[in-house]
Amino acid sequence: MKHKNKALMATATAVVMCAWMATGCGDEETGGGGGIPMTKSSNASGQAASTAQPVTITFEESMPGKLGTELQKLTNEFEKQNPNIHVQLIFNGSYSTLEQKLTAAIASGTEPTVAQVEETWETNYVQNGLIEPLDSVIPKSTQNDLIPIWRQDSTYNGKLMSVPFNKSAYVLYYNVDDLKKAGISSPPTTWSQLEQDAIKIQKKEGIPGLGLQGNYYTFEMLLKQAGGQILNARNTKAAFDSSAGLAALHFMKRLVDEHAAKVIGANEYLSDGFNTNEYAMDLDTVAAMSFINNSNLHWKVAPLPKGVTYAVPTAGLNLVIFNAATSAQKAAAAKYLNFLISVPSTIEWAEQTGYLPVRQSALTNSAWTSFIKTHPNQGVAPNELKYAYFSPRLASLYSAEQEMTTQIGNMLAGRQTPQVTLQNMANITNQALAQGNS
Repeated sequence: MKHKNKALMATATAVVMCAWMATGCGDEETGGGGGIPMTKSSNASGQAASTAQPVTITFEESMPGKLGTELQKLTNEFEKQNPNIHVQLIFNGSYSTLEQKLTAAIASGTEPTVAQVEETWETNYVQNGLIEPLDSVIPKSTQNDLIPIWRQDSTYNGKLMSVPFNKSAYVLYYNVDDLKKAGISSPPTTWSQLEQDAIKIQKKEGIPGLGLQGNYYTFEMLLKQAGGQILNARNTKAAFDSSAGLAALHFMKRLVDEHAAKVIGANEYLSDGFNTNEYAMDLDTVAAMSFINNSNLHWKVAPLPKGVTYAVPTAGLNLVIFNAATSAQKAAAAKYLNFLISVPSTIEWAEQTGYLPVRQSALTNSAWTSFIKTHPNQGVAPNELKYAYFSPRLASLYSAEQEMTTQIGNMLAGRQTPQVTLQNMANITNQALAQGNS
């Protein structure tokens, strides 16, 4: 169901405007705001308690099921602390639907106040001056406390343009019983062990040892683990037409040729097949934990196996504020973003959804350390973040990813060799980059 932005709201008071216009209006919040100064009418958390006119902000998001339920719960908590701010959550069924909705809104001048965005969309919005820099409304102490890889991901030309929200990293999921039946005492830690274990499981149990997404992102992960890079230092040319790129493709093809891996479709989720024991292991994000609900499945997660080196892909969306919003809406949105990435909120979000906390101090907070003692699977990925990376934030590369996935699919189906596949992918990438830079 489509929603329109609300009409222009009444002008905010100077207290609310301070949150948007001034740097250092207040110290960092503890769970409810940020940038709002303490006043006589403020509550104990530093929230301006009824000093502003009511304002509504719209939030285009794509959090289904229990994720959406938790987002609504957090939003309700925020509104309780900030009774003059109403946050209208607008759900979009998928990331692609969300992108299309935002594109249409921008074209018609009906942008939301806040939105979840992927990095490549964000790059486009930054280049076209559509979103607000956040340096002045996210306290410096909060910025410095963000997980480094995600702070870097949200920064353009030295300016913080977004904040991380539903962020994840990849881990190895494994069925404990399947490994035990195959005589495997511990999860694999290297490519070689992963391949050997997947083959052993297939031979002993008759199911593929590994679920595999035969797409560009799997290739990128394996490429980086093989010591390669997607692009050159200037982001102007493919750099993966190399021995590392060939090693990544050969590894994928061997697993499929040996019937040790099942390749899932483009619109399928690895967690679905793992949940029904179609395969014994898969490489997936921590967010998949919330979708594994088979009570008869004895499963755990482990760090990603490494190739020549460790490389851990991150995933998830950031939050931005569109500059078409009114000053009052921007101020309210700034408070909302600060609330969502506060230490208490990011811990609650991680505990309930399987995503990761986005604050460094959250990882050492007693609430989180106590939680992972009883939920050890959710304690694995944070230790991988020192090896984490994010994909190049280029719209031109994003547009080529589907074509490269098609090339990988042709290879896995036996229609072309890894060498031909790699060259075709490099040509596709270089053509897309040339068009994007023209």
